[in-house]
Amino acid sequence: MEKTNSLSKQLELNSLIEFSQLINSNLDLKFILGNILLSIMGKMMISKGIVLIKKDTETDNHIFCIESIKGIKIEENEKELEIQFPKGAFFEAEEITDEKGVNFFRKNNVQYFFKVYFGKKLLGLLCLGKKVTPHIGLTKSEIIFIETLLNLSSSPIENTIKFNEINRLNDSLSTKLTQLKSMFELSKEFNTNFRERDKILKLLGFTLLGNLGIRDFAIFTRYRSDNFYLLYSNKVLDLTEIDLSYFNEIKNPSLLSNLSKNNLFEFLISKNYELLVPTISNNEVQNIICLGTRLKKAPYRQSDIEYLQSIINLSVISIENALLFQEYLEKQQIENELRIAKDIQVALLPKEIPDIKGYDIAALNISALHVGGDYYDIIPITDTKTAIVIADVSGKGTPAALLMSNIQSAVHSFLKLYDDKTFDLSMITLKINELIYENTSPEKFITFFWGLLDNSDNTFTYINAGHNHPVFFNNNEVKLLDKGGLMIGIMNFGIKYETGTVNFEKEDVLVLFTDGVTEAQDSDKREFGEDNLIELIKGNSEKTCDTIINEIKNAVEGFAVNCKQFDDITLIAIKKT
Repeated sequence: MEKTNSLSKQLELNSLIEFSQLINSNLDLKFILGNILLSIMGKMMISKGIVLIKKDTETDNHIFCIESIKGIKIEENEKELEIQFPKGAFFEAEEITDEKGVNFFRKNNVQYFFKVYFGKKLLGLLCLGKKVTPHIGLTKSEIIFIETLLNLSSSPIENTIKFNEINRLNDSLSTKLTQLKSMFELSKEFNTNFRERDKILKLLGFTLLGNLGIRDFAIFTRYRSDNFYLLYSNKVLDLTEIDLSYFNEIKNPSLLSNLSKNNLFEFLISKNYELLVPTISNNEVQNIICLGTRLKKAPYRQSDIEYLQSIINLSVISIENALLFQEYLEKQQIENELRIAKDIQVALLPKEIPDIKGYDIAALNISALHVGGDYYDIIPITDTKTAIVIADVSGKGTPAALLMSNIQSAVHSFLKLYDDKTFDLSMITLKINELIYENTSPEKFITFFWGLLDNSDNTFTYINAGHNHPVFFNNNEVKLLDKGGLMIGIMNFGIKYETGTVNFEKEDVLVLFTDGVTEAQDSDKREFGEDNLIELIKGNSEKTCDTIINEIKNAVEGFAVNCKQFDDITLIAIKKT
């Protein structure tokens, strides 16, 4: 009898040694665990077995993964279990109190549980069903055998877990290095092509497809806008009835399937978009990148999302730089066109003030923008007669400048036909009105003042077509030249223009101006006004015309200091010497 027991123990020891050699020669966790189950289940005549391994062996969590299983079929959602087991190293199913554990193990007829330790660290559990002869339980010697075998297995299991973890870390590091290299290359390409938005978008598309298997993507932005709009999409999206304001809710990368339903998110899901990645600036969502489902339906992992955030931020910055550069080029082009327009406009104004016998005369023009709508002219007609013209076109900038050129052309054309006997100032003004009316839109008009200065008899005959009343300082009295009619270009019938005449005496001063002078505003929105202008003219009437104009200019600039120029400023001063 003793000889039989001794032989049995020798065989058992030999099997343990062979088992130990087998599992220590391999670093495949499934191979090791599969051999544990086969060895124990075969020896104990047990048909069901499971090996659970802790998801994180370094923490106290109660999450276990089924790493090896025999004789039992489980559902997909049962591959990971969160169960709190009793404290003992060996226990039976009746000792489990955790409801999830009770339900799972009772359903699968699992009876015996052995904890697997490496030192004091719990690695997992061996779970066994009942013997083929269920009325016979595990004997004490069988329990000792199983515990011995598990003790022998704990070191290979721990080594394999660590080996697999190192491999995962190496794979992760390799992936990170590949992604870093990809981002570096992408950054170089973006910097090379920062002027071309389409090339940046194409590079982004290649990167998403090549690295992550993402074919479809769309970019929504609030660039230069309060609301989101579609900046780019590689497929047609009809957003007519879609409320894009829902994008403001997206503060972090989000799967569309996890978001509350609305017409925007439902629309994107219907177009096979799966992930939204925002870019944030000053705590506000500035851009939303919509990413489609990945090839082979692979899920988005956290590491994928982190990589996506990096390349998307890099791409969006490059796209915005490209847009800024394009705006810069367009602005430069506009600046060049305005510079040319200004040169043309300056050429339409008098290059120099003509000498008028017995009179001092000066003029000034300051545009509020590159080009303006104010026009003035001093045109000698005969040896004794000179036309004085000032006008203000509605609006500012290039449209006003174009209309200004029309009035300048009309004035010069009609003055070339001047004849002392037939020239009628009222009739010519009416014809100029008809010409401007026929060639401009109804909302455009011109305030127009012109007159003929005759230095042989010192008379000035004028017509004021809705313009600011010029100030005539005569014999220490102020007269406002208001004879005339309706402004130019408003209507084409029923208009009459009345002429007025004033006589110049020595030291008399006439100042013509546009509303950029009297309507200049200070920081409180108060206007410079006509009264201030009249007082300036009175106070400087003994000075030269250049001085009078400079005094008015300086007074207006001082009044509107630190304020943007409201309108074009034009002044003409005429003085009898």
